[in-house]
Amino acid sequence: MRRFPGRSLAASADSVWVPLASGALVLVAGAMTLATGAPWLFAALGPTAVLIAANPGHRTTRFHTVVLGHVTALLCGWLALLLMGAGTTPSLFGTHTIPVARIWASAAAIAVTTLVQPSLKAYHPPSAATALLITLGAYGTSWKNLGSMVGGVLVVALVGEWLQRVRLAETKRAGAAA
Repeated sequence: MRRFPGRSLAASADSVWVPLASGALVLVAGAMTLATGAPWLFAALGPTAVLIAANPGHRTTRFHTVVLGHVTALLCGWLALLLMGAGTTPSLFGTHTIPVARIWASAAAIAVTTLVQPSLKAYHPPSAATALLITLGAYGTSWKNLGSMVGGVLVVALVGEWLQRVRLAETKRAGAAA
């Protein structure tokens, strides 16, 4: 592999690996969206894809952490909507304003998500966006929507786990050869 001037071989490899792996993870979720007609690809998966590609083997990118982190955030967002009575208020995306109840639900969802995730060993910062997508009304809380979002998380986490193993093995081989 040709090195970029002033960069180590590892940094040069990362400058290729991270965009390709991130893009591949988004494409997988996007393909599932096209195949099913349901929102398997959603905004919070972008940061998850980048985190997985850029930090293989890190505790925040493990399959368990990614899946449980997003599911926890999704559930916390849904519960916050219910408890704050915000589920029937207009969505940010329909009115371009945020009702006070949705602001409170958003704050509660983020607070509870970040409170619960460490005890589950599932601290995954990009999942905070999942909670906000629910509380701000980007996605309805129908079982179909929630199920497809979980499906998107599962497919990104599964393919991401495989990509991490490939990257870590490649890095280990390169280190042994050096």
